[in-house]
Amino acid sequence: MKKVLLFFVAIMTVGMLSAQSNISNLTQNGGENNANVTQVGSLNKSLLVQNQDGNTTDVSQRGNDNVAEAQSTGGKNEISLTQVGDQNAGVSLITEANSTALISQDGGNNVVRQEVGTSNSTASAISEGSGNKIIQSMVGTTNNSSVLQQVGDNNLATTAQDGENSNVFVDQIGNNSAFTIEQTGVSNNLGARQEGNNNVIGVTQTGGNNYAGGENEVLLDQFGNDNTSLLTQEGDENASGIYQVGDANSAINSQAGLSNNSVIEQLGSRNAATVTQSEN
Repeated sequence: MKKVLLFFVAIMTVGMLSAQSNISNLTQNGGENNANVTQVGSLNKSLLVQNQDGNTTDVSQRGNDNVAEAQSTGGKNEISLTQVGDQNAGVSLITEANSTALISQDGGNNVVRQEVGTSNSTASAISEGSGNKIIQSMVGTTNNSSVLQQVGDNNLATTAQDGENSNVFVDQIGNNSAFTIEQTGVSNNLGARQEGNNNVIGVTQTGGNNYAGGENEVLLDQFGNDNTSLLTQEGDENASGIYQVGDANSAINSQAGLSNNSVIEQLGSRNAATVTQSEN
């Protein structure tokens, strides 16, 4: 009887250890690298690869079945990855010097992927809720930054930047909303915020010194549900602002050329506005 009991206890112990097993892979080549990996929960997986000097990476996961990947090649890179909840996935890739990437997720089934291929670049992403997706891509030369925050469920935010001295700041609160942003060129800036459900903002800026807000100045604003804002600026020194409060509003702004300015403001529901400006 004692042998049977001990055998049963042994099976239970092995089962508990197997159910709570986490996996962490760590590779560091070179000096002055720092890595802290903390995993609490079960079935969490983390992969960290640092191949040059001066890199600092912190990975902390709490929950179940989370996946984290952080790879940095180059000097003085910093990656911080924190995931709380279940079935979250965070991937941060840095291939140049002096770059910083931060991923923080709280909830379930969230996905963040960051690809930073420029020096002196910053990519930050925060998701709170469930089923959110953030994809950040930056290539070019210097001083690009992308800061995204999502609070809610089933939201999508994608940013792609190619150039230098360009910045993106996005704040999204609600459910089933989407941001799509592309910037190509030099010194393009964007600050956008939307609160509500089923909202969409799409932005394309190509050229130099185009402006649609910044870190402390939001010029693309939507409050309500089922609103859509589409902005296209091609050329140099164009500026635009869109402000919508209500439901089911639509704003389309297209500017091409040099030094065009436009502001769209809509209050209420089911309003529609279209602005097109170009050089003669």
